[in-house]
Amino acid sequence: MVELYDLVGANDLRFSPFCWRTKALLTYKNIPYTTVPVRFTEKDKLAFSGQGRVPVIKENGTVVADSWAIAEYCEKTHPQPSVFPGIGIKEACRFFNLYVDNTVHQALFPLVVADIFAHVDPVDREYFRTSREERLGMTLEQAAAKRAEFRPQLRAVLAQLNATIAGQDYFFGLCTYADLCLFGTCKWVTTISTEPLFDTAPALRAWWERMREQLQL
Repeated sequence: MVELYDLVGANDLRFSPFCWRTKALLTYKNIPYTTVPVRFTEKDKLAFSGQGRVPVIKENGTVVADSWAIAEYCEKTHPQPSVFPGIGIKEACRFFNLYVDNTVHQALFPLVVADIFAHVDPVDREYFRTSREERLGMTLEQAAAKRAEFRPQLRAVLAQLNATIAGQDYFFGLCTYADLCLFGTCKWVTTISTEPLFDTAPALRAWWERMREQLQL
């Protein structure tokens, strides 16, 4: 049984996109797991991993941190069904993973950061506000007031994803880690925000519905 250290907010809400990637991966590979909730300010719970960020997994004495490293580990130890099925797929998934981290999340973050704050456990709110306002260069309230200004960038990114997935079930033909990676991001946003992701992206909406039905997450 895998232990997954999972970010938790108020009322036991789980909302890390990176943890959702790992949960999608474990579910797709039919790997049983339990979760250990970790708040933003409970980095001491992760000291055994040598760093302070989720996700972290433990399996039979092995500790792996970072969602991409976890995917590599699970592919080696639980090879079927594969999330890197075919020559060059792992490299393509790595590129897609970085695209989601650096482009999709960059467009999403200022739009949903105030919504995340609303779901953060009260004990974490000072930490979250200070760290995220430093990243944004503005207050959470200012970011919330500028949503209309931020939205065109997100719609442009979603249009790229929509054009890519149109006419096919998965981003690389078969279900791969690329799909699980983006699923984690969409699950994160739909869990903590009402920001529309699919209103102008019908092919992406159809992909999302397929992934939700397949994973039951």
